[in-house]
Amino acid sequence: MSESRKKVSIIIPVFNDGRCLEDAIQSALKQTYKNIEIVIVDDGSTDPSTLNFLKEIKRADIRVFFRQNEGVSQARNYGISKVSGEYILPLDADDKLGECFVAQAVKILDENSDVKAVCGDVRMFGKRKGLKYIPPHSIEMLLGQNTMVVTSLFRKSDFLKTKGFNPNMNEGFEDWDFWLSLLETGGEVRNVNTVALYYRVKKNSRNYSLTMEKMLKLRRQIYQNHKELYSRYFFNPQNSFEYDLLLHSREYRLGSRLLRPIRFLLKKSAELQHNKTNG
Repeated sequence: MSESRKKVSIIIPVFNDGRCLEDAIQSALKQTYKNIEIVIVDDGSTDPSTLNFLKEIKRADIRVFFRQNEGVSQARNYGISKVSGEYILPLDADDKLGECFVAQAVKILDENSDVKAVCGDVRMFGKRKGLKYIPPHSIEMLLGQNTMVVTSLFRKSDFLKTKGFNPNMNEGFEDWDFWLSLLETGGEVRNVNTVALYYRVKKNSRNYSLTMEKMLKLRRQIYQNHKELYSRYFFNPQNSFEYDLLLHSREYRLGSRLLRPIRFLLKKSAELQHNKTNG
């Protein structure tokens, strides 16, 4: 079967991640699907080695843009505004693509106009290892937690019907916020049975270094951004992975131990009051 004629534009925002960028670029170039372009957006890097690496890139299928630092959301939006491809695939500079993902994802979008995004499995490496399966899509579940990753394939035409990646989510979860925007008018998400993303877990990886306070702040912001969508559904907050993090966090366990004697005294006080009243 001949390869699709649709071009895939891979968007890579960069901020001082030059030491990992070569891996990301090579994983894009090694795709079994060959009709691709790579658009790199430097988001105001200050690291000399990163800037030197970017300036030395000389390939017709890789374009590099330099901008002042405005955050990952604006960097992705700017990159997408410069692409010539019909299909968009975001990739972070410190991650890598599974080599068969693009080919399988393109086939699904080509054959299914009702599918808005295609995901694959995620294999973690670095500080944490393991395979993360992307669950079957449900808008109700997506409202409760981010069940997708930013490295998923979607159409540029669908992107243009949204406001893009929201700059008010620059501290994290900007991909979750975007998926809600993309899917609020309906559409399917399809999973392929292959690794889409090799996710590098570092000591300072954003999603693994969020404090509970910042996580709650970002969740409130997502609600503010999508109030109308949330009003259409009701979801069980216990399905949220943040709930599980809270339940098993050191702060939660410590707080529970500190409150235990207070709860005991309150319980005893209530019992004494009950006995006095009914004595």
